[in-house]
Amino acid sequence: MLHRRAATALALAAGVMLAGACASHPPRPWEYEPRPMADTLAIHEPEAYEASLIYTQVYGFFQGLQRVSNVNRHLAGLPPALNADAFDEVVNSSWFTNRNAYEPLTPEEVERGPQSDVGLDQSGPVTVTSIKTIGVSKGFNVEDARGERYIVKLDPPDYPELASGAEMVATSLFWAAGYHTPENYVVYLDPENLVIEEGLEAKFPVGDSLITFVAEGQEGEHELTLDVFREHLLGEQPRYGDGTVRVMASKLLDGISKGPFSYQGTREDDPNDVIPHEHRRELRGLYPVAAWLNHVDTKSGNTLDMFIVDPSSPEGEDAPKIGHIRHHLIDFGSTLGSAATRPHDPRHGTEFEFDARALMLRLATLGIYERPWQDMDMTPDVPPSIGYYSIDNYFPGDWRPGILNPAFVNMQPRDAYWGAKLVMSFTDEQLEAAVRAGRYTDPAAEAYLLENLEKRRDATGRHWFRQVSPLDRPRVEDGAVVFDDLWARHFGGSTVYEWELEWDAPDPDVEGEGTAREPRIALPAPTRPVPDADPDDAHARLEVRKIFPDGEEAPRPATIWLAWEEASRSYRVVGVRY
Repeated sequence: MLHRRAATALALAAGVMLAGACASHPPRPWEYEPRPMADTLAIHEPEAYEASLIYTQVYGFFQGLQRVSNVNRHLAGLPPALNADAFDEVVNSSWFTNRNAYEPLTPEEVERGPQSDVGLDQSGPVTVTSIKTIGVSKGFNVEDARGERYIVKLDPPDYPELASGAEMVATSLFWAAGYHTPENYVVYLDPENLVIEEGLEAKFPVGDSLITFVAEGQEGEHELTLDVFREHLLGEQPRYGDGTVRVMASKLLDGISKGPFSYQGTREDDPNDVIPHEHRRELRGLYPVAAWLNHVDTKSGNTLDMFIVDPSSPEGEDAPKIGHIRHHLIDFGSTLGSAATRPHDPRHGTEFEFDARALMLRLATLGIYERPWQDMDMTPDVPPSIGYYSIDNYFPGDWRPGILNPAFVNMQPRDAYWGAKLVMSFTDEQLEAAVRAGRYTDPAAEAYLLENLEKRRDATGRHWFRQVSPLDRPRVEDGAVVFDDLWARHFGGSTVYEWELEWDAPDPDVEGEGTAREPRIALPAPTRPVPDADPDDAHARLEVRKIFPDGEEAPRPATIWLAWEEASRSYRVVGVRY
C-alpha cells in the first residue's frame, strides 16, 4: 500500500511538472477550490536532518556570485513554479493552507493566529526541562501544569517586548497568510512557580570559566538550584510589579521533529516531496511577505519538518511508524524591527550579510559605489520595543534577507504577484488586530508599527501589481468575462484594458480585440457548433492587459483560457496565467 501511494504521489508530481513545462499550452481544466494536494500520503518515518549555518552562508555567498555573473541564466529565464494550479494559485498542502486571501478572517482570528488554547498553564508548578545559554539568545524549555511543553524565549534586557512582540505579530500574519507556524504566546512568567527537573544540567559562565551545574547532582558537583537558574537566566530581565517576567512561550509542534527543510531540492526520504523546493510557488511567493515583515532570517535553520503520525500507525515505541511530514516556518524573532538580541538598523533588509553584488560594485568602482543604507542614521529615534521598521528605505523589489535564499532567487513575477496578493489581503483592521497580538504596553509604539505595516503593505502591492496585469479571479457572468482589478480595488484610478481573443477550433475562427473601460469583456461566440478539436485548440485564449492610471501598459497580460459549452451557449473559465 505504501509503495502504491508513493507511486501515486510521484505520478501526480510528474503531471504537475509537465503542465508547468508546457507553458504554451492551456493549463489543466480544474475548477479551483483550495483542496488538499496528495502530499500527505502515508510514508515510513524518515530520519531527522540537521542544518549547517556555515554551509548555508558559504553556499549563499557563491550562489550570489553565480547569480550576478551567469549570463545564460539571464538570457534563458527562470523555470515556472511547478505546483501552480490552472488558476495560478496553490492548493492546500503540507506546506500551505489558503486562509485570508481566499476567505477573509475576522480581526479576532488574525489576532489569535494559530493559538488553540490559553497558552502556558501556571496553575501548578512549571518544570524547567532544558536550558540554552550558548548561542545568540538565551532560553529554556518547560513543561506546564497540564503537561504541555513550550520553548521559552527571552527579550533582550535593554529592549523589553522587542523580540517577543515581533514574534507574536509576525506569527499571526504568517499564519493568516497561509503558512504553518507554531502556537506562540506572550506569557508573564512567575519565577517563584518554577521547578528544576531532577538531573538537569546547564553551563553558566562563572568568572572566566564555563561551569556545569547539575540539579540534585552528586557531591562535589555545582548544584543547579532555582536561585542559580534565576540569577543566570532571569537576573537581567525586567520585573513587573507582581514579580513576573515577560517571555514568549512557543508550544512544541505536533509530531516528531525531523529537522529543517531546505529551500532547494527535495527530501530524498520523503516520497511525497517531489517538487524541488526552489520551484514551489509558496516558497518563491514567500519573498513579498518576508520583505513586507522584514523577515531577514529566512534561512533553512528557521524552518522545521514535523512527522505527523498516522492514526493507523502500529502501536508500541519500537514499532515502525507511518505518517507524513508537515513543513513549518518558525522563529520570527528577527522580523519587523527586531534583530532578536537588539533592534534592526537601516542596513538590515537592503543587502545580504555577505553580499556578492555589493562587494563587486565596491571593487569595480574603487569604493565610489555607496550602499543603500550608508547615508542613513544608524541609530534612528524609534520606539525601543519596536526597533527600526520603516517605509523609508523599503524597496519591495530589491529587499534582501541576511542569507541568499534559493527559492527567492528563482522567483518570477507570477510568484511575486501571488505573494503580494497575500500581503494586500490584510485590511487595516486586521493589521491593527495583529499588532494587538504583540501585547505592547506603549500605545505610541503600537501606532508606529501599525503605520509602517500599512505603508509597507501598500508599497509591496504597488510594486508587484505593476509587474503583471493584476486581474484576479476571472469568471463568466451573463456571457461576459469579468474579473477583480486588484489595482483599482486597492489604489483606485481608471479601469482600462486592452484585450485580444483567439480561437482556431470553430469554423469560422472566433477572434476579437478591443478596449474595455470596465472590468468586463463581452466576447464573440461561435456561430456554428464547435467540432472536437485538437487539445491545443480546444480552448479560446483571451489576453487582457491592464492600462494603469498613468497610461503605462502592464508588462504582461493576464492570459485567460475559456472552454465553450454548447448546451448553454456560453464560455467557462478553465485557467489563467499572469
